[in-house]
Amino acid sequence: MFFENNGYCPICEAPVLFVAEQAWLRDYYLCSVCHSIPRQRALVYLLNMLRPDWKSINIHESSPSILFLKNHCPSYSFSYFIDDLNPGAVRDGIRCENLEQLTFLDETFDIFITQDVLEHVFAPDQALAEISRVLRFGGMHIFTAPRHKDLLLSRQRARVENGHVIHMLEAIYHGNPISSKGSLVTWDYGLDFVVLAERWSGYQTSVYVLHDRRFGIDGEFMDVFVTVKDKKNQTFCSE
Repeated sequence: MFFENNGYCPICEAPVLFVAEQAWLRDYYLCSVCHSIPRQRALVYLLNMLRPDWKSINIHESSPSILFLKNHCPSYSFSYFIDDLNPGAVRDGIRCENLEQLTFLDETFDIFITQDVLEHVFAPDQALAEISRVLRFGGMHIFTAPRHKDLLLSRQRARVENGHVIHMLEAIYHGNPISSKGSLVTWDYGLDFVVLAERWSGYQTSVYVLHDRRFGIDGEFMDVFVTVKDKKNQTFCSE
């Protein structure tokens, strides 16, 4: 054990003991009750702050790693990308969606959530444009993605050509909640990520960097990004 401290878990909604099992706090600073990790608690903490009414509105989450929101929001829905299933289809209660081509109607959701998903998307520009499309005006996309401090410009690690994956850099895989194969990392995001997110989504994007051990929030890559779909917030970028 690296260290431990008492605090309040936004996911348990109760006092808990937080335990850091290793120095890499992002994955190993755990709630002793629900076993959540810091980025999950950071997103829920921010959701409580920005949209305290979230339990009564329409939320969709892509590729959730925990179902905390499902247990508290009657209008919550979720989906995963499943290779051998058509987008919009459902298997064993799990809906398949491709972020680059969502099957939802325009202006369907009040909140759209992605946690560490966009670094696994081949075309994040299309994904963010699609998320903006399915958000209602006044709605928000709340998301996490690793933003590398030592990388000035974001870089693409892999692309698809004629149905085949072309690797521009060594293949790296992260854990996947529904597949033992893992998820290929397709992009490394750098310091320009907010600029790219604004260009791709069409709306200004804010970044919250949270570190507060009272809520078990600490570690690397603790950025939580928020894009609000509002006419006053449009970027008017032609690229």
